[in-house]
Amino acid sequence: RYGTSGRDVVVGPGVTDLDCSAQKVFHPTERVNLEFRSEFFNLLNHPIFYLPGATVATPAYGVITATNVPSRQIQFALKLRF
Repeated sequence: RYGTSGRDVVVGPGVTDLDCSAQKVFHPTERVNLEFRSEFFNLLNHPIFYLPGATVATPAYGVITATNVPSRQIQFALKLRF
């Protein structure tokens, strides 16, 4: 509880996130398509911190102890259509 404090008095850090994807379709034959796709989440690998502790009179008050989103993640996909 914050007592008589106003709304949203505990504000966390901002979010900087860049996600992108790239794909390429190959045509080995007329009837066969091969699609390669890659996706990058949090490409620049900026830490996105969780909100600070909001319980007054505890050691964790106002302290950020975790990240909200994992570090950079990359995934690849390969699809064959015939």
